[in-house]
Amino acid sequence: MRIVATGELDGWNDGGPGAHFKVFVPAPDDETVMRTYTVRDFDPDEGRLTIDFGLHADGPMTRWARSAAVGDRFAVAGEARPGYAPGAGARWCLLFADHCALPAVSAVLESLPAGMEAIVFAEVTDAADATELTSAAEVSTAWLVESGRPCAELVAAAGNAVLPEGPGDVWIGCEAGAMRDIRRHVLGALRLPREALHSRAYWKQNVENHSDHDTGSDEE
Repeated sequence: MRIVATGELDGWNDGGPGAHFKVFVPAPDDETVMRTYTVRDFDPDEGRLTIDFGLHADGPMTRWARSAAVGDRFAVAGEARPGYAPGAGARWCLLFADHCALPAVSAVLESLPAGMEAIVFAEVTDAADATELTSAAEVSTAWLVESGRPCAELVAAAGNAVLPEGPGDVWIGCEAGAMRDIRRHVLGALRLPREALHSRAYWKQNVENHSDHDTGSDEE
């Protein structure tokens, strides 16, 4: 569900491609619910913020997004946390994402320059969830359909991945445990330099509102 909002956004810092920020929506009994979302797009000239809400669950944010109408109000954090930009000299980028990270992947791909190679492995809960990805870069995408444990197909794909020649980056956004599995493989078996790895947990199985600070680096 795509929601486009305007309001008190003068000078708002969008954090760059794939950045995340806090969204606060009203809930029953005069309460407020807070969750972390990706900046799908921000137009500072028009003061227009675009957010893609996943409808894969029945939580309070999903219920709000389903019923949102023109004129409804909600709040966002004063700025977004920094997103991702390829390292200097990078010629390619490998992206591993589950359905929660698709808005970030879309924003990152749209920011990549012509001449760069982008290889995307994306796991979705249903084949119909595959979405069009656009970029000036040369993009190849493998759509994986969830089977069994969430992100298991993504982890398996990472185990078979081969890094292209030359300098490049790996970006990972998915469930916390799977992110760590992929991260360990990329740093170990694939021997990617740690500074070229960018990883974040978008959620954690059986944990509500998992920390958006989880990059998996605490295990190293």
